[in-house]
Amino acid sequence: MNSSNKQLSLSQRILIMVALALVIQLPPVIELMIGSGLRNLNYHWMPWIVTFGVMSYTILFFVIILWAYQLFKRYRRWPVQTKNWGSQIGWILISYLVLLSGVGALSTLNQLLYHQATTSNNDTIQSLAQSSPVLLVITALSGIFLSPLAEELIFRGVLMNFFFKASSFWPPILLSGLIFTLEHSSTTIVSYLIYFFMGGVLAFVYRATGQLKISIGLHFLNNLIAMLELIIPILIK
Repeated sequence: MNSSNKQLSLSQRILIMVALALVIQLPPVIELMIGSGLRNLNYHWMPWIVTFGVMSYTILFFVIILWAYQLFKRYRRWPVQTKNWGSQIGWILISYLVLLSGVGALSTLNQLLYHQATTSNNDTIQSLAQSSPVLLVITALSGIFLSPLAEELIFRGVLMNFFFKASSFWPPILLSGLIFTLEHSSTTIVSYLIYFFMGGVLAFVYRATGQLKISIGLHFLNNLIAMLELIIPILIK
């Protein structure tokens, strides 16, 4: 166990992780509330409720990111293995191809076995984005920038450094993949495996390189392309 972790008991670390796992679910709840407000409130109150909702959403995300970053900075344990920019970009691009291949294969299996073209989580995101221009912008910005940053800090930066020895390699990767999949709504075993695979690849990249910014870059790239595939058909309708 890392000596710095002796400042916190195991139960304290578990409670912190549970708290982070819960609060990262709050921004989507606020987004749903904004959508409900847009549908049900009269026009006079709409600008106020939307403004308050967007401000709350953004502030909450930044508080979560700041909290997770402070924990990561304090308890990080693995040395940086990949330092030059060429190697970092190479890690991101090659890992994205691995991610794309694995998710593509599992998505095909999910469609064959359960007749689901997309996961429940992606269906929810698409429904929100289609419901109003305001939610389209919020969904795009959070999906491409805020969510990847917050999720990498929590499920890779904090989780993997909190509970394992400095010599551990696969156990933190597997735990990170497991917790990551539980945080995303799924309705079939295969869709759970999709998120487990994604979380595992992101965790492997961080553990192998010692650079959280590489897994963040990979998560950015993955979500950017996924969001473009979602948004472009909506915009050209």
